[in-house]
Amino acid sequence: MNGAKITVLDQTAMTWLLIVLGLVILPHSLNLPIWISLLALAMGVWRWLTTQRNWPLPGNIIKLLLTLSLVAGVFANYGTLVGRDSGTALLVVMVGLKLVELRQRRDVLVLIFLAYFLLITHFIFSQTIPMAIYVLACSWLLLSLHMHLTSMELRSLRHNLRTSAGLMLLGLPLMLALFILFPRIEGPIWGLPDDAFADMTGLGSSMSPGDISHLSQSDAVAFRVKFDDKVPAADKRYWRGPVLWMTDGRRWEVGSAFRPVTWQTSRSSAQESALSYTVTLEPHNQKWLFALDIPAAANQHGQVSSDLQLVAAKPVRQRLKYHMTSYLDYNTGPLTDVERRLGLFLPQNQNPRTLAFGRSLQINSRSDEEVVQKALAMFRQQPFIYSLRPPLLNNDNPSDQFLFETRTGFCEHYASSFTMLMRAAGIPARVVTGYLGAELNPVDDYYIVRQRDAHAWAEVWLPKQGWVRIDPTAAVAPERVERSIDISLFPAGAVQFRLPHSDIWSRTWQQLSLNIDAINNRWNQLVLGYGANQQREFLQNLGLDIENWRTLAWVFLVFIGGLFLIITAFILIPRHKQVDPVLKNYQRFCRKLARRGLLRAESEPATAYAQRVKESRPDLAKTINRITALYNHLRYADGASQKQFMSFKKQITAFKP
Repeated sequence: MNGAKITVLDQTAMTWLLIVLGLVILPHSLNLPIWISLLALAMGVWRWLTTQRNWPLPGNIIKLLLTLSLVAGVFANYGTLVGRDSGTALLVVMVGLKLVELRQRRDVLVLIFLAYFLLITHFIFSQTIPMAIYVLACSWLLLSLHMHLTSMELRSLRHNLRTSAGLMLLGLPLMLALFILFPRIEGPIWGLPDDAFADMTGLGSSMSPGDISHLSQSDAVAFRVKFDDKVPAADKRYWRGPVLWMTDGRRWEVGSAFRPVTWQTSRSSAQESALSYTVTLEPHNQKWLFALDIPAAANQHGQVSSDLQLVAAKPVRQRLKYHMTSYLDYNTGPLTDVERRLGLFLPQNQNPRTLAFGRSLQINSRSDEEVVQKALAMFRQQPFIYSLRPPLLNNDNPSDQFLFETRTGFCEHYASSFTMLMRAAGIPARVVTGYLGAELNPVDDYYIVRQRDAHAWAEVWLPKQGWVRIDPTAAVAPERVERSIDISLFPAGAVQFRLPHSDIWSRTWQQLSLNIDAINNRWNQLVLGYGANQQREFLQNLGLDIENWRTLAWVFLVFIGGLFLIITAFILIPRHKQVDPVLKNYQRFCRKLARRGLLRAESEPATAYAQRVKESRPDLAKTINRITALYNHLRYADGASQKQFMSFKKQITAFKP
């Protein structure tokens, strides 16, 4: 089938179109399969060569086969065509396919609007300040190209860049008004597909060897904390998360019997004043809300369960800010029958050496407290190693193998084995996962808790104290309690801890990182966290007491309507008429001749003027004929191109009478 040649875009315009499309697609190369990124690049190179060498475009049959095969490829890669990742991949493929059939001006418009839509999808993956700046810059380039390719007037790309920048600045007040005044309704207007939350990191509802050690190699922020007054010591910064009761000997899971209930203050007796603080939690697609041991009361976002964990009503898929009060010294009171049964549960026919050792501790000790101290003494005195890359444990008796053979592991190994040992000794015990530590950011005086601070510890129930936190990791690596893990240094799996930076470059880099995090925190609080409550507080500070979102909607409509009228009036105010760029350059040509005494009359036609100049200066006849012919063609003929205009402009610049 014969292909058709395209004449709607010249080589320069096609080059700029492909460059801008490449910039629009570029960030998605980090999220999409490599074959889609390479395909988009190949289609762009092929489209450029087609324009440069005037190759024919493929026919309908080839385009149909190409479309079906690429859509099938996306489906085969993701198993669906609906969702964040598959939908974005399909949109990138559509942009590439549209390049294949780019023939008419209508096709150019469709491609540009596809690029606008693709640009918005970047915010589904990232809402950081650099991404916002990048999208804004691409929007400017895309708008300039849109004006350049669709305008009937011959204007340079530089002129359109200035014009589009002016239009965007003109729309800035409207954008700010929309952001500040548009009614904020709690919760998203529409739901996102499940894969939109697939890349969120955080603690899950279960734990097995390797889970937390893998998480601890991430420098991502888990949450930020602002203390109202007192700041707890480093060894008190245990941020409580999921409480794990059930185990098959290897894997620990949250107990199904413990659903969120109303917190009973009688369960806790504070021995010192409470700590108050505000947590800004990053989305992690789980229901856990983190608080210092132990939360004194529930908040508007979650409830405190019977095992003292703070649980939200639904998975945290948006950044969440909540205020908490916690006690660091407490007594949780007596056990219930259900808690005792679960706290002593052990899988049958597994880890016989661990069970035997636990029973021997119970027999040879006078109290539960003595059992705990003897178990911790074993961890301190025996050659246990704290490592991110411990040997693999078998599935049958992992606790036996860890305690009596490998003796090398991360916090989950120590917490789970210690809990098994306590249960074998008749002491109710459970595993608690969460985070340990917090890094001060002195720029804005708040603390950062990162994924590398993920931790697991044990809790045992003692008759006179209730549930007591026991961290067996501290017996092996006490530095872990005082300092965070340094993820930049992992030689052969050995754990190294973050120390104060001694050299100027390290201190400078740390200060720069803290400043960047402070900027990101303010961006999160003021822009991304601008919800219904923040909007209400902001408007109240302006003297606008908005009772409900319907009242706000009326204020919004009145304000936006007035602002729209002001912008419209500004646009319609008569200003100096812009000179046609062709005429502007021809007038420059005439001024050069006028400086040589060859002045053009006000109403003298270009052809007559050229004839008169040639009679006086026959040496310029060839150049004047060429410039005058181009001028007449650009001003009065149909089909003038940007390439001809650039040639006209260049000849006038080089002209020296």
